Amino acid sequence: MTTLATSDFQRIASIARDRWGLCLTEKKMPLVSNRLSSFLRHSRFDSTQAYLDYLEEDAGEEDMLVFFDLLSTNVTSFFRDRNHFDYLEREFYTPLARGNITLPGKRIRIWSAACSTGQEPYTLAMHAIESLPDLANWDFKILGTDLSNFAVEQAKAGTYAADKMDGIPQEMLRTYFTRGTGANKDQYTVTRQLRSLVTIARLNLMDPWPFKGHFDVIFCRNVMIYFDADTRRKLVLRFHQLLRPGGILAIGSAETLAGLNVPFTAAQASVYLKH
Repeated sequence: MTTLATSDFQRIASIARDRWGLCLTEKKMPLVSNRLSSFLRHSRFDSTQAYLDYLEEDAGEEDMLVFFDLLSTNVTSFFRDRNHFDYLEREFYTPLARGNITLPGKRIRIWSAACSTGQEPYTLAMHAIESLPDLANWDFKILGTDLSNFAVEQAKAGTYAADKMDGIPQEMLRTYFTRGTGANKDQYTVTRQLRSLVTIARLNLMDPWPFKGHFDVIFCRNVMIYFDADTRRKLVLRFHQLLRPGGILAIGSAETLAGLNVPFTAAQASVYLKH
């Protein structure tokens, strides 16, 4: 494996910051070096410098997304950070079911803003069905977006290996997934019922957003740890514009809005309300 020079890593960090808002510290050098070395062995580029020259001068969008996948890590699971889902059930779905919260047109919109390989939006769909008994009578939709081409394709496929299903209770696994047969017996695919509630698309959070209307809930978990404070604040303010008054923003358990000076009120750890 070729060791990545500091000057090359600085070029990589500059591209990542300018294109995607990522703040790569030198702690990431070993990971980036390993992945880049593996990629270059099977590429047409004879050096790291040649590849970076291409990225800076000639690369198209698809080539840039291949590069992004070299830098990103898609770590997710079903029902990750269960306290967020407990909060939604207690403070959102239960009041809706009791009529303590009313929404115009019985319209609910949820955005999983960095959905990775899809476990989060499909969890949100399962959880909504379980938590709101008359969900069929609501105009309910979940949008899952991610920048990674690999992650988006996996999310759209909605098929997961058995070892990825650990967070799902057995009854829910039987209800919301179809198990493969034969050579695919250890593969589980989301049912049509879940697919009907979830739309998956590719989106760069740093780009303009094509949305119309407001969201009631936004999950953006374990993403802002890769951004500097200024980028985090700008992103959170954009979320604020999209949320309805009283809307819910859930972030990663290791993340906080403290110190960003943004118009949100903490509801519980890593859950905030728009005000």
